[in-house]
Amino acid sequence: MSRLRVGLLANPTAAQGTAHRVGRQVGHLLRLAGISVVDLSGPSAPVARARAEEVRDSLTALVVVGGDGTVSLGAEIVAGTPVRLGIVPAGSGNDFARSLGLAVNDPETSTRALLHALSRPVVTIDAIEITAVGEHAPSQRTLALGNVNLGFDALVNARANSTRTGHTIRYTTAVLRELPAFTPLPFWLEVDGGERTEIDATVLTLCSSGMFGGGMQMVPHSRIDDGVLELATVSGIGRAQLLRLFPRVFAGTHTTLEAVDIRPVREVVVGLRHGRTLRAYADGEPRAVLPLRARVLPGAVRLLADLAPGTDTGADDEGAP
Repeated sequence: MSRLRVGLLANPTAAQGTAHRVGRQVGHLLRLAGISVVDLSGPSAPVARARAEEVRDSLTALVVVGGDGTVSLGAEIVAGTPVRLGIVPAGSGNDFARSLGLAVNDPETSTRALLHALSRPVVTIDAIEITAVGEHAPSQRTLALGNVNLGFDALVNARANSTRTGHTIRYTTAVLRELPAFTPLPFWLEVDGGERTEIDATVLTLCSSGMFGGGMQMVPHSRIDDGVLELATVSGIGRAQLLRLFPRVFAGTHTTLEAVDIRPVREVVVGLRHGRTLRAYADGEPRAVLPLRARVLPGAVRLLADLAPGTDTGADDEGAP
């Protein structure tokens, strides 16, 4: 019997139950390969987290089955530990998995990739730590692996989450519904400990993978292992220009436009002037209400993946567990 012990955490509701079915298949195939598998899935994220944290120290890897939100949950569980994070994409968006070139809704291909990665050197990737700031802000932190959405993109994410159509379709529909009443948001920013600046921006996104919204390539050159994030802003454009911008974001050809600014950062504190309330979204899930602090945690997560050629990652040389 293999000494490898893998925890399996499937989101029972992702993609209307698809993740639960895919998770069972992956668990069966891993056991056939001689891997010891413990099912950590639960009826809710807190229950699944508690189960995983209870046995985490005994695991070689934690395999999560679901969408971007489930991947973020897995990252929070294993970050800073020797446990590797395996990803089986089976959610509605799967943007982070797509940025890694992973097969979607394909249990056999996913299982082969996981088994192969178990024999490969450990790959480390960055995480984004998100905490609310302010006198009465809760101290709890959350982690994301892909992106933090802070502007019009956050409002669109919130609306898209309230519908049950296909991810790309519902995101595009949410853009069209949010657009008529939208005006640029009055942000203040403190970047890498610098002085506070003000900007009226339409889109404000902090990127590690640079992909969200069912394939939008907000920052095509983003890397998940370089120890920095990209702060992408879109400002100085009206609604009609914004509508024309979004098709270019899917193709990644928007970055040369004058309205788009992309710069590397390690930490950002961001809030809104004039007392407006806005909740940030990260990897498709609601996070802290602004103001918040987001910072990169270099190499915080060990990834269990044999990545597609051309994917930029860092691999340490200590070998497989």
